[in-house]
Amino acid sequence: MCETASRTLPPGIEPISGDEARRLIHHTSGPELEALLDRAEAVRRAVHGDEVALCGITNAKSGRCPEDCGFCSQSARFEGADAPVYPMIGAGEIVEQARKAERAGAREFSIVASGTRLSREQELATVEDALRRLRAETAVEPCASLGLMREPELRRLKDAGLMHYHHNLETARSHFENVCTTHTFDEQLETIRAAKGLGLKLCSGGILGMGETPEQRVEFAEEVRDLGVDCVPVNFLNPRAGTPMEHLKAITAEECLAALAVFRLMMPGAHIFVMGGREVNLGDRQHLIFRAGANGTMVGNYLTSAGRAPDLTVGMVERQGLTLRPPDTGKAWAFDGHAPSDADWNRRAAEPRPRALPVVR
Repeated sequence: MCETASRTLPPGIEPISGDEARRLIHHTSGPELEALLDRAEAVRRAVHGDEVALCGITNAKSGRCPEDCGFCSQSARFEGADAPVYPMIGAGEIVEQARKAERAGAREFSIVASGTRLSREQELATVEDALRRLRAETAVEPCASLGLMREPELRRLKDAGLMHYHHNLETARSHFENVCTTHTFDEQLETIRAAKGLGLKLCSGGILGMGETPEQRVEFAEEVRDLGVDCVPVNFLNPRAGTPMEHLKAITAEECLAALAVFRLMMPGAHIFVMGGREVNLGDRQHLIFRAGANGTMVGNYLTSAGRAPDLTVGMVERQGLTLRPPDTGKAWAFDGHAPSDADWNRRAAEPRPRALPVVR
């Protein structure tokens, strides 16, 4: 789903400055918002054309995380949260889920695991096996989101077939301590830079609506831009019961769209994906994410909640006159143009389970 963020831009397309971004991000209504969206759409079409990429995920290991990220129901520190809890699933199940996501239009498939980092040998071996099989048996581009991974383990995963690594900064540096205290902003940068140093394609974004100011949203985008990542996944907080952020009010659809448009103008060469919270925060205005500059989104379920039916997501793309972008693995894509009406993979993400006792790092 991600190409190099340093790609050559068409004539006349230049990133906007931070000062201009701080002005535009307040354009959340009326003619000013309309003009901002039109400008972002023009840049998206000029740089990325009319193709939209879809990403599917599996929550391969859920819950019992020792971190205290205030938005996340998988933390073992939040006893009132109700995320599903289970150990690493098998490689065969990961591959089967990827096949289903591919048939639903997913170009990329990400293996996601809870915890500070994936470091147990058995779990690493499972992911390595899954990656080899994904490259051999499917057309999808394999991605992984496994926490604060280190260079030796990332190298093993790349050798097994990993193409993309995902790790979100989550928010601006100036707001980060209000979101998480169990690891630092700089530790996240270390993981991102280690993955980039290995030649993996980088996905790094965050969550909007965690109490940050509009100016901090621009600060966050500046951090991501300066990392030169390939793909920027943008989530909107869907407050989860039992977490410290459960009482935060969701930001408006207009705020979401203005932020997306500003991000597109700041990072014209990056792929911008709208991920979690799309349904909650945008409702019947979800289709406007593409006018706001996005050229990718999620298909299927999220980590701990159900997503929109795949056929509705594909239909939303097609009604905007856009097409789905196939994988770049050189293999025949299993998507035949008709997505199923049921997200028949990653089902456990939408099925809360009783919490277990031990904390798994």
